[in-house]
Amino acid sequence: MKRRTLLQTGTLVLLLGEQQLVQAGVILAVRVWPAPDYSRVTIESDTQLSFTQTFVPNPPRLAVDVRGIDLNPALKELVAKVGPTDPTINGIRVGQFGPGVVRLVVDLKQTITPQVFTLPPVAAYQHRLVFDLYPTQVADPLETLRSPRRRRRPPTRWAS
Repeated sequence: MKRRTLLQTGTLVLLLGEQQLVQAGVILAVRVWPAPDYSRVTIESDTQLSFTQTFVPNPPRLAVDVRGIDLNPALKELVAKVGPTDPTINGIRVGQFGPGVVRLVVDLKQTITPQVFTLPPVAAYQHRLVFDLYPTQVADPLETLRSPRRRRRPPTRWAS
C-alpha cells in the first residue's frame, strides 16, 4: 500500500508541476490611511502579489482580485480598520474567490479614480499592494474655509 501511495503522489507532483505546489503568500499586515484628499489601503505580503481590478460606478465600489494568497485573519482585520470618518471608503469586504485568489470589495462613499500598484520591499516593509482612492469630485477649498455657523445663519434684515 505504501508503494502505491508513493507512486500516486509522485505522479501528482509531475502532473501539477512546480507552480501548483508553491505555497501561497502570507499577508503580514494590512493598513488603512484616510487623508483629507484621498484614502490609502495597503496589504503587506512576504511575496509579490499580482492583481486585477474592476471599478463599478453604481453603487460605487472597487473590486480587486489578488492572486497568490489565501484568506487569513490579517485580511479579515481589514474590514474593521475602516472608520466612519473616512472620506472615501464606506466599508471593505473580503472573501476567498477561488483557489489562491482573494477578492476585496471596497464600498465607496463617492466615485473615485483608483490607483492600484505594488511596491518592492524597503527597510522594514515587505512587498506591498497599495490602493490609492482619489475622489473624482474634489471639495472646494474656499467652501471648507467658510465657518459652518456662518453658512447656516439667515440673512440679516435691516430696519428702515
